[in-house]
Amino acid sequence: MSENQNEKNIFLETLEWICNKLESANIPYMITGGSAIGFWGHIRTTMDIDILIQISGEQIDYFLESIRDEAYVDIEEAKRAVLGKGMFNVILNKTCFKIDIITLNEKDAYEIQKFKNKVKIDFQNKEIFVISPEDLIISKLLWSKSAGGSERQLKDCESIYRLNCESLDFDYITRWVEALNIGEEFNKLALEKNG
Repeated sequence: MSENQNEKNIFLETLEWICNKLESANIPYMITGGSAIGFWGHIRTTMDIDILIQISGEQIDYFLESIRDEAYVDIEEAKRAVLGKGMFNVILNKTCFKIDIITLNEKDAYEIQKFKNKVKIDFQNKEIFVISPEDLIISKLLWSKSAGGSERQLKDCESIYRLNCESLDFDYITRWVEALNIGEEFNKLALEKNG
């Protein structure tokens, strides 16, 4: 088996495992970040799986108990992240692949909207939830801005655009680009798409 094939299998195995665990705990989720690029844009290597979850303090104990024998997780860090609407990591022992679990900030209008827009797709004969292509573009522009400019984020956006331009809701994108003050980043993307 090639190294690329092995990396793909590790990613797929980890993705399937975490989605099953979240669904068993009745925790709504969506795949986001670099791990979602392969669903809407070019496939690229990523070092982790990013998942946005909507979880309550009551659900965290059951979820952590359900993964504790199969994965490394700092229990106290995870509980703090859920209460503080932050992020925590899970590493699946079998694959040693890292999962960044981000808790939904229900006080952020954009976060709520993008979570509502999640798309159910059939992946490997299983239905999973993924960020919409519009919201992935917007999120990557936000990440680019917070990083002081990121070529990788812009390239990801261009890839999503090229493969989905016929179906993208540009009114939605434009509305949130203005509301989130990421017009400068969006204009860089537009110049690269047209140039």
